[in-house]
Amino acid sequence: MLTPKLSPKELKKALRNMDNPPEVLLDTPDDTQYESQRQTFNRRFHKRPAAIVLCKNAEQVSHVVTVAAANPDYPLRVKSGGGHDHEAECSITDGIVIDFSEMKEFHIDKEAMTLTVTPGLQFRDVIPHLDAANVSIPHGTCESVGIFGFTLGGGWGPWTRLHGMCCEHLVGATIVLGDGSIRKLKASEEKDRELLWALRGGGGFSFGILTQMVIKVFEQPPHTLRFILSWQRPHDGLLGMTQHPLPPAIKILEAWEKVIAPDQNKQLIGTNLQIMAIPEDEKSIQESVHECVFYGYYAGSNEELTADVNRWFEGLPWTGLKIVTSDEVSQHSFSSWDRISTSNEKLRWAGKQLQHFPPDVDHPAPHKLTSRLVQEEGLGQEGRENLIKSLRSKLISKEGIKAHLHTYVTLGAISGHFYNEVYDYPDYPNGSSFPYKKRPYTIQYQVWWDETDDDKEKGAEFHVYNYVNDALDWITECRTNDFPQTNGSFISFKDSGVPTRQYFLDSYDRLRDIKERYCKDENNLFRSRKTIP
Repeated sequence: MLTPKLSPKELKKALRNMDNPPEVLLDTPDDTQYESQRQTFNRRFHKRPAAIVLCKNAEQVSHVVTVAAANPDYPLRVKSGGGHDHEAECSITDGIVIDFSEMKEFHIDKEAMTLTVTPGLQFRDVIPHLDAANVSIPHGTCESVGIFGFTLGGGWGPWTRLHGMCCEHLVGATIVLGDGSIRKLKASEEKDRELLWALRGGGGFSFGILTQMVIKVFEQPPHTLRFILSWQRPHDGLLGMTQHPLPPAIKILEAWEKVIAPDQNKQLIGTNLQIMAIPEDEKSIQESVHECVFYGYYAGSNEELTADVNRWFEGLPWTGLKIVTSDEVSQHSFSSWDRISTSNEKLRWAGKQLQHFPPDVDHPAPHKLTSRLVQEEGLGQEGRENLIKSLRSKLISKEGIKAHLHTYVTLGAISGHFYNEVYDYPDYPNGSSFPYKKRPYTIQYQVWWDETDDDKEKGAEFHVYNYVNDALDWITECRTNDFPQTNGSFISFKDSGVPTRQYFLDSYDRLRDIKERYCKDENNLFRSRKTIP
């Protein structure tokens, strides 16, 4: 006999039926906090959970899991950090969402060289304290990303060439399993290593609900620089940009690939390359001109970096080089590399002499992503042509670009010192389930849009939403193109149209086996569109 579905008030009572109960928000007119807490980072989605539970410890999470198991009419989800799941799978309409926004504790142990964190923390909460201690973790490029979801998906960022993905540094965790039991995992314990292997890159929410992580930290270099090298046309009257013609994008791409080769340029800590998509025109692929931006972290002096940039891109004149030093900004802080902002004060600023580095803020906005990864042997000439071809489309228009619809690709370097020379440290027994360790870089296709105040004043015919459907079709086109020099997808760049196995490739079957043997999830609570089944 099926259990009758609880009413929202009955559900709230069940969720609070314990000593030291969590706060529960319901979708009712008198619950003023509910509206702000239900939001996710991707404003394409507007989900309305039946209940949002603000958990503060593992025991409260265990209780919620038990209640959810007894009430299958209310599916379960978990939201930590800023809700950066690009398909908003951290939330669900008419379900229960565990919200960790009030669970923000951390501890830096310089003797053990570890950072212990709880799941409500975002990078902006922790990075300044790591900087002050002169240590770091392989963090990401956006300050509002939650550390837990980032790490469980792999964790690409500006330290990847030197220190790998953040998941490689996960050495301990506290996890609530499907039966509500709480388990502490340590890399030093043989019995815990398989589950930790799965958590290192196997995606969030598949294996349980984590309430604590222990991440190895590393000492920061004596001096780091951030830089932005741009090939852009002048925009909005910005000063300091040269007027010479831009070089073909395929030449910039080829040069950047040589820069990130695994046995080259150890001073280049991490990098990505942004290439803008354009309307299809009469030029050949070899002549196609796209605005490009090369972002990087560099361990060295201004003079060394300038000399390297001149060597790397000889014959490919750029329009702006901005080097950010510790005199201008906190020495080791980070910036948002993956996003073209719609904010006028941040848009197209390369080459302008700024008094300080732009704020590391990535505002919520509607968007759609998809991704591929370059095969181990690299793109080669045919692959580079395929990539540039994908960035020229009849689905992209000049009018859409003027309306602040941003269509582009970011290429995130993986190859470098860590995966080429030092992977499999003894601190990380069994390695990780992240399946793309030998790939040169990620390819992340992106569409972002929002309505600015300027757009509202221009009138309906200039509205960005006139062009969104074509841009979303372009993303589908990029996902389904014949592109044999690439395969797979990166779970951190989640796309609902990508088959789940494609995210995990050779790790997929083992991840399924580990979930079945260790996670005690008989009720299949830990499920969403892209979790391990």
